[in-house]
Amino acid sequence: MSISELARRCQVSTRSLRYYEEQGLLAPARNAAGHRRYEAKDADCVSFIQRLYGAGLPSDLIRTVVQEWKLPDSAPRIEALLRTRHAELSLEAEELHAKLTGLEAVLNAVTGNS
Repeated sequence: MSISELARRCQVSTRSLRYYEEQGLLAPARNAAGHRRYEAKDADCVSFIQRLYGAGLPSDLIRTVVQEWKLPDSAPRIEALLRTRHAELSLEAEELHAKLTGLEAVLNAVTGNS
């Protein structure tokens, strides 16, 4: 299928698909005229990429996960990568919560609401 067909099917822009290609996430075949040609499995890949971006993963981690996803028996390796990122985000959330608590204490002291 063409890039516009894949974009329509996946509800993403053609620019997003080109970006995914630039990032090494998609590798479409080319026809004789040099136009990108996608397979049905590429739609699954795009959906997976969208979910990873939606979960806030950075591009470099998404590239690693997608490369693993294309390999056989990759679920345990992908799970390990995602669990590591989950732990990192959990720690960041705890640190942010501590900062918010500290800021609230300062605000209460400044406004006399302590």
